[in-house]
Amino acid sequence: MTPSPPLPPPLLSVSAAVPDDIQAVPHLFQSINSFLLPRTIDAAVYSDLHGVVATFGDGLPVTSRAMDGAAARGRLDTVKRLFATRSEGCSTEAFVGAAANGHMKVLQWLRKHYPELYDPMRCLTVAAEHGQVDVVR
Repeated sequence: MTPSPPLPPPLLSVSAAVPDDIQAVPHLFQSINSFLLPRTIDAAVYSDLHGVVATFGDGLPVTSRAMDGAAARGRLDTVKRLFATRSEGCSTEAFVGAAANGHMKVLQWLRKHYPELYDPMRCLTVAAEHGQVDVVR
């Protein structure tokens, strides 16, 4: 079995697939470009949209929002995968999101791997505001 040829850059693929008369509409390509921006890829990563990630994730930059979103949603496996395969890391929002949603295992993992970003008072405050008693304890 021979390996598949590498995919062309996403915008080149879109350009080849869109009929010429539609290519003349500027906002169409702006919409397509916004789909391919990192924020969209971040959302695909933390929402576990494997098809989108498999197609575009390796070729486009991911920001720290990918890990932040995964942490807020309690997706520890995704957080670990991003840690192992990407260099973007997370921000303090990963801690806040995990605390606000009661994801203790994610919060513990983040504290171990990103201790410099941990703000215990902010996490406790957010957890209390969201009724996450287990986090507050």
